[in-house]
Amino acid sequence: MTKKAFYLLLFFLLLLTACTSEDSGKNLETENVQRKESAPIITSIKTNFPEKEGWVVVPANSSDLTVTVEATNAETLLFWSVPTGTETWKERELIGYDTSESDGWKITWNIAGKSLHNRLVVQALGSDGKTITDETINITNE
Repeated sequence: MTKKAFYLLLFFLLLLTACTSEDSGKNLETENVQRKESAPIITSIKTNFPEKEGWVVVPANSSDLTVTVEATNAETLLFWSVPTGTETWKERELIGYDTSESDGWKITWNIAGKSLHNRLVVQALGSDGKTITDETINITNE
């Protein structure tokens, strides 16, 4: 009789585990779908200067660089200047941020007297408070 009770208990635990596992998977799948739908998306980055061979070329003696971004599901955009090279993220400089899409996502960066050969990284912080997306453009002086 005890052997029969043991197998019955084992079967019950196995059944319970299978049911619980399936429900948890569905909840995680739903959460992932919701998170992907609310993740920020950067669709374009434009500047007031032309691009040539993958680099935005800033003419000599320019004083301002305007960066305009099209993004969705974003709450805040951060604009970073990062020196070119490997492992240079720690040398980044926050050059601006925008918290209002109402007038378009953009900043104007004072570049008077600066020598540029940088990456400009735009980070979009999601409206869900949990997701981040970034895009990079290359900037150099003429």
